[in-house]
Amino acid sequence: MKTLQFWPIAWTLAVFTAVIFSLDMLLGVLFPNWWVMQHFWELILPGFTFVSWGTFFLGLVESFLAGFLTAVLFVPLYNIFAGSMRRETAVMVRSQEQRKQQG
Repeated sequence: MKTLQFWPIAWTLAVFTAVIFSLDMLLGVLFPNWWVMQHFWELILPGFTFVSWGTFFLGLVESFLAGFLTAVLFVPLYNIFAGSMRRETAVMVRSQEQRKQQG
């Protein structure tokens, strides 16, 4: 298994969460009954309230940082587990090769 590079994953997740946040805010303005996601953002983003420019930019920055922090946690964990799987696979392959040579 390949290891993941941190920066491409971090930028991807950060921009993705910021775009989703922006689209959801646009839907909230276009469809005022779109209250479910508005309450969700208010719960998970400290200081965010719906429909003001200041809190929109605050929520945008917070969602961008949340995507980045997800990469901070995910990429090293994935690389640790991928590395251990690679070692286990290498040990299994070597033992199979040794059995073929002996048998």
